[in-house]
Amino acid sequence: MPRLLIPLILVSLGIMIYALIEAISTPSERIRIMPKGVWIVVIVLVPLVGGVLWLLFGNENSYLASTVQGFKKASGPTRPSNPDDDEEFLRQLDIQRAQERKARELREREAELRRREEKFKKKPDSEADSDDADEDQNPA
Repeated sequence: MPRLLIPLILVSLGIMIYALIEAISTPSERIRIMPKGVWIVVIVLVPLVGGVLWLLFGNENSYLASTVQGFKKASGPTRPSNPDDDEEFLRQLDIQRAQERKARELREREAELRRREEKFKKKPDSEADSDDADEDQNPA
């Protein structure tokens, strides 16, 4: 009997430590069924059963929690089902559109300045030629 009891205690202790570390490191918004503090107390007070329950039902990534219907998160924000309902998504979309508009306006301004610069470069050359011609006609 003691031969069987020692491995059982080691397995129970290992599951408890693993579940306790995972419960502590899991963000509160990803914990299901009970609040984070209650899960930690259950894992510590009922070592084997509490740890197994945490691994099966405790967080959103656990196997049974994703397959069992009817379990809702105990806390945390709910994610909108449609992108139209997500305020953060719409805000980011507005920011992206404004940045694209400003970039387009900047490109248009740069193109206009280049056209003006080319026009200006061509204009003084022709004006300089006409100034030389004016000086030849009026030797004052």
